[in-house]
Amino acid sequence: MPKTVDFLAASKRHYKDAELLTNSGRIPNAGHLFGFAAECGLKALLVSHGLNTDQNTGDIIEPKPYKYKRHVDVLINHIYAFPASRNFAKYLAMMPSLPAFSNWRAEHRYFDEVFIPLSLNNWSGAAKEVRTMLDQANLDGVI
Repeated sequence: MPKTVDFLAASKRHYKDAELLTNSGRIPNAGHLFGFAAECGLKALLVSHGLNTDQNTGDIIEPKPYKYKRHVDVLINHIYAFPASRNFAKYLAMMPSLPAFSNWRAEHRYFDEVFIPLSLNNWSGAAKEVRTMLDQANLDGVI
């Protein structure tokens, strides 16, 4: 039976939807999905490099306080300290724009859109770097 949590598939799905929303002028929700796309992509990278997951669901298992089971705005503060191979650093170097997500918040889903930061270009660019990294990791046989 397939696992319900598939970070790579979720990243691709959120990215495609973010592009559709961008093209439809729905910028606030597009930015939100670019953040989720990046978050799921980073988690796919972490899992491929040894982050523990539940054998049945595929979800991340870690003791509290969580470092990696977080949204992208917090995850970007912990990913650089992940204890992995030199290979992992190669993939991190492919995403220099990750700090763009420092002003992204999951809570934006509750906001009137006039209060959401106008950071779509930064968020979409950083999410595209994550997507490119995932494509390379896939070609390398890592993911």
